[in-house]
Amino acid sequence: MFDKLKSIFNAQPAGPARTEEKTIVPEPLPELPPEGKPGSSFSDAKRVDTGEAVEQDVVTSLLDIETNGQRNDAVALRLRFLRREPVLDRSEHLVGYELALRNRRSLADKKPDDTVMLMHDQMLIRSILDLGAERLLQGKLAFINVSPVILDHPLLERLPGNNMVLVLQPQEEFAGRILERCRQLKERGFKFAVDNPRNRPEYLPWCKIADYVRFDISQTDALELGKEVVAILKEAVRPLIAVGVNSEEHLEACRKLAFNYFSGYYFTRPQLTAHHRLDNHRLKVIELLNLVRSHAEIRELEASVKRDAAITYRILRYINSPVNGLRQEIRSIAHAMTLLGYDQLYRWLTLLLFTSGKADPRSQLLLKNALVRARLVELLGREKISGAEQDGLFLVGILSQLEALLNIPIEKALENFHLPQQVSLALLKGEGIYAPYLDLAIACEESEQEAIEVLAAVCGLDAAKVNAAHVDALVWAEEVES
Repeated sequence: MFDKLKSIFNAQPAGPARTEEKTIVPEPLPELPPEGKPGSSFSDAKRVDTGEAVEQDVVTSLLDIETNGQRNDAVALRLRFLRREPVLDRSEHLVGYELALRNRRSLADKKPDDTVMLMHDQMLIRSILDLGAERLLQGKLAFINVSPVILDHPLLERLPGNNMVLVLQPQEEFAGRILERCRQLKERGFKFAVDNPRNRPEYLPWCKIADYVRFDISQTDALELGKEVVAILKEAVRPLIAVGVNSEEHLEACRKLAFNYFSGYYFTRPQLTAHHRLDNHRLKVIELLNLVRSHAEIRELEASVKRDAAITYRILRYINSPVNGLRQEIRSIAHAMTLLGYDQLYRWLTLLLFTSGKADPRSQLLLKNALVRARLVELLGREKISGAEQDGLFLVGILSQLEALLNIPIEKALENFHLPQQVSLALLKGEGIYAPYLDLAIACEESEQEAIEVLAAVCGLDAAKVNAAHVDALVWAEEVES
């Protein structure tokens, strides 16, 4: 079995490849003062004199950290692009996100010392706090990769502990003191994950204190991974997380290796071996979309809707939901459509494409991701696209997920739609006024740092605006889905 799994792991996933993220092993921690003495903390030994600071716990130093051969100032260092990656359970339900700064990979190549890692971790936590990223959690977990030097920093305790999973790379230096600090933070609600532990006895205490054990499946072959998983489970039974699951083959292989959770965007890609999902329910929704697009008479729309009881029920349920703020209950389809208007009705019907037919976790995941992508495209382009064409931003974002939803090529998925020319250009050819904003939103998902920087510049946006839009889109999607 392991030989078969090995070939699966070594195969290239469908769609854009995932850039390998190297694990960062911090330099050995400096000797700590004896316990009980003032200043005995992981971060004090190499704390930087930051000079004039805006706040006590904000790093504003002028450390020489090179980025593409250029020196960044303190503000630029903080305004890096935030990355998020979904974490799913075995039933493919969303349980949380991994949040990280997109420049951590470049730091890994430089083998940074504790000072640089402390600065990086402070930037990450500050970004989460500044952007209000905790709003998107709503009972879900946030996995954040940190180094031991941040564990004793007061900024860490400003995070909502009960939703935060701190991910640490096991190490031998000062393991006893680090693990003791982890125990203290666990009492305050924080959870811990140990990253890529090897089958070594000295790492067993890390696995025993951890709430989760993570493995990056791109860093080892299936045979070695299987051995490590078996060894870990013999000594410390902990939920296992597979990182970098970007294809259905990866998912199935990790299921067989007893992983409990999966991190990656495999669900946004078509299932090459599965049947298409363009059923009668979705064809009916597409028919309605075309009628709304052509501004058909309300009576014609009503007659078409009434032929499908499920759509009738959903329209009435939607129009009567508290989000619309109506004080009286609406029972007439024609009245409901009049109140919604053509633009709002069209937008809402596109969501039905993801929920029509038999409900399944994959469609729910695609709906959530489509909502995030559509809202992000809309937020990124709303200041650049004229009012008459702004509606196309949302439409481009949500329809860009049709290929994965219906499991057919995008050209075939769109052949029944009557779409504006610019929307078709963006979806089919990657051209036109909407294309840069769609490309930027997808790059945010794929965690491609260089692509994001280039596309953000093309769109006239900086990291602060992209990050804020990304978090707002995540929060908005949670609210809409609920």
